[in-house]
Amino acid sequence: MGLALVLAAGSGVAPVGGATLVADASNRCNSQTIDDQSARVRDYDRRGSGGNNTQLLARLGAIADVIAIINEEREILDSVCSSDAQRAQLFAQIAATTAWALTLEADIAAKLNASCPAAAQALPTIMLADAWLSLANVVNNDGGTVPTAFASVAPKVQTRAQAVGLALPIWADTSAYWRDQIRLKAKAAVATCPSPSPAPSP
Repeated sequence: MGLALVLAAGSGVAPVGGATLVADASNRCNSQTIDDQSARVRDYDRRGSGGNNTQLLARLGAIADVIAIINEEREILDSVCSSDAQRAQLFAQIAATTAWALTLEADIAAKLNASCPAAAQALPTIMLADAWLSLANVVNNDGGTVPTAFASVAPKVQTRAQAVGLALPIWADTSAYWRDQIRLKAKAAVATCPSPSPAPSP
């Protein structure tokens, strides 16, 4: 609905109530969707994911859904928010939620691939590299300032990265190139497993 309002407001047509449409588009610049998805992640973290593969796969799918919703929300907010300050705050919340979700995916990937130690280490490594990059992009775009929203999330990534032997660079040295190199090494490790392993989220 939010995107439709933006298109209507920017179409050059001035129907009755046009001012209301503009106001509604402006009001769309808020954290409601982010808060909802963050609450889902918090609940998943608190409740755990169960022990059998069916439960693990169901939880993995649910977390992937959160990430997809949050990515779509970022595109919407980028269109409807009128100031960089608004975007920066909301994008920091999105990055924190995304990184948190990816740490939970990493936990599940390790369990799902327990039969092949190489994959149980490599697939979480991919997800944790994505999580760290998600945070670093926000920090680097803001001149090195770390948002308060990262206070509880960054340690989650760091702890899990240490457990799988992933060395996390400082924010300034974290880039898509670094992440891609991690992915290449991890995929090569997964290829040594005797059977296919679940692919990481894109």
